[in-house]
Amino acid sequence: MKRLLLASYGVGALPELAGADARGLRFAFVPTAAGPDAEAKEWVQADRRQLDALGCEARTLDLAHVEADEVEAALLGLDGVFLTGGNSYLLLWHARRSGFAELAVPLVERGELLYVGTSAGAMVAGPDLAPAANLDNRREVPELESSAALGLVPFTVLPHDNHSEARELHDEIVAAHPDVSFVRLADGRAVLVRGDAVDTVDSPALV
Repeated sequence: MKRLLLASYGVGALPELAGADARGLRFAFVPTAAGPDAEAKEWVQADRRQLDALGCEARTLDLAHVEADEVEAALLGLDGVFLTGGNSYLLLWHARRSGFAELAVPLVERGELLYVGTSAGAMVAGPDLAPAANLDNRREVPELESSAALGLVPFTVLPHDNHSEARELHDEIVAAHPDVSFVRLADGRAVLVRGDAVDTVDSPALV
């Protein structure tokens, strides 16, 4: 059974996803969406602190600096992957370039890896970035030929919906794409996917 936690900001629902205490879970921590010096970014550090607060182990896997054989080796023996926020197009490009998409998606689909994504990490789990992601961000990744995302879920997350600027943009996005399925998430809220069950739940930031 595939299990995903797709959050705006805050992964307090991770124990619910795991079905038990999350302590001891081992994650590949993917900060790639944050760009150069990703782990120095405040929101990336905040995500890592949340995993620390839950007692999880996080091993950095920056897809910008690895190839497929390194990704495959890094995923061995882990319980999940955690993809942080930033530029969703940059994250998608490196997920495909590095082989992460090809390697990790089947493992998530089979329930062998948990998938946790915040902001851009949540968006890239959907079918396509184009309806929702900032086109300016796509211009930063001219190598990316397609906006087709990982396809782990049939909807696209619109994060940070509690912020007025984001909420106004989301109103425009939803109105412009009536045939696309969106889930609007405020910070502190998340989508839990367990097999075919999809629930929107409280998922507070822990630190």
